Amino acid sequence: MSLRAAIAIIALVVGCFWTLRRPFIGVLLNVVVFHLNLRALGAGLEEIRFQFVLTIVLIISYILNGEELNKEPTLPQPPIQWMFAFLGMTFLTSAWAAADTAKAFDSAVDFAKIVLFSWFMTKIIKTEKELTILMYTMFAGMWYVSFMVQWGVEWDWVSIEEAEVATGGTGAHLMMFMPMLILLALFGKWRERLYVIFVIPFVLNYMPNAASGSRSTLVIFVTSMVFLFIFAPGSIRFKAAVPIGAAALIFIFYLTPPDYWEDMASILAPQTEGSARSRFAINDASFAIIADYPQGVGYNNYSDISMHYMSEEWLTDLGTRDAHNSYLKVMAEFGIIGFVIWVASFFVTWLYFRKVRKTMKTGVPPTRLQLYALSFELGLMGITAGIWTHSYNDLDTLYWFIAFSCIVYNLHLKQSQTEPAPEVAPPKKNLQQNFRPPQKIAPAGARASTPVR
Repeated sequence: MSLRAAIAIIALVVGCFWTLRRPFIGVLLNVVVFHLNLRALGAGLEEIRFQFVLTIVLIISYILNGEELNKEPTLPQPPIQWMFAFLGMTFLTSAWAAADTAKAFDSAVDFAKIVLFSWFMTKIIKTEKELTILMYTMFAGMWYVSFMVQWGVEWDWVSIEEAEVATGGTGAHLMMFMPMLILLALFGKWRERLYVIFVIPFVLNYMPNAASGSRSTLVIFVTSMVFLFIFAPGSIRFKAAVPIGAAALIFIFYLTPPDYWEDMASILAPQTEGSARSRFAINDASFAIIADYPQGVGYNNYSDISMHYMSEEWLTDLGTRDAHNSYLKVMAEFGIIGFVIWVASFFVTWLYFRKVRKTMKTGVPPTRLQLYALSFELGLMGITAGIWTHSYNDLDTLYWFIAFSCIVYNLHLKQSQTEPAPEVAPPKKNLQQNFRPPQKIAPAGARASTPVR
């Protein structure tokens, strides 16, 4: 066993014991392991499922610390309930999987790990400070992934495949947090600004160096920036215009090689590039599968079924093909009902981000929760276009955002209830009602006049 592998195992053991004492540490460690990809170190570590182990330990920690955590009960919100409904569909459809029932069931179990971790975040993160610490940890992991994709590969520390697999082989995860990086650079405290300004160039540099999903990554980034200028209040749009413009110029003229934009041109003209052109044939096959299996073919059974719906020129060396479209893959594998539940879970998530974001007032600096709500909302809307050309429905980050919507909304309700009530001015006296004209006082000895009737 190598020294690096020994250190990784010792760190896992220490992290597990620390998680048992404090569940919040388990949340942070899951996020750290998601980015570090310790299995890439080899020497037997490729057999250890670090996130799965930490999630199991987190379950035990939650049971042990449940009394303390539930002193302040967490309100269940609809986004997380819709997510559990979709989890149920993943197990239900595995019962009639068209190709491999065991594969579908095992995939549903793996997906349950993502759902459980997302639910635990809503039960464990109780304060705005804890959410902020989680975001700091997320940014550190994003920096690591971005650093390794270029310099880790150049210095032969990892291969490009090992560097990218840490985030599911996609930059979608990084781009979903880019709006927050930009908004914190504008409205965060001075230390936060320095932190995120340091991270942003590395994340931008990830896009031209990624070997896979580079087109969808750019689409997600551009889409989220467009939505920023549509949904953000006027003061935020005005302040964001200059740094976003400067970042765009640096990205276009400094960070990207000339051939990068030749590859990106296929976004507007997909027929000119083989991989982009194949999406048309794959989509046609997906619609045919949906028509034949409206109840769904079962989790991760798409690739086994697709070979019967495509010509050999579009199949991989293994004789299969993935959907390369998150929407069509979900509909093909979980049926029309499963697709409706999946879309509804994210639509409700967006509504809950919007509820908090709508409390922002023009001309008033946003609160931290309002900033988080706007950032998450933009990241969620930004990915809606990018997942049309890739199968990202298993990406952990999508379901983390569902949890974030519940956390932000519950913290918003908590703060609203603890805010002091506005002072009410005492009612003004009705002077006209209480006014009495002065009475004349008769001189001594004079008879009071009797009114004429």
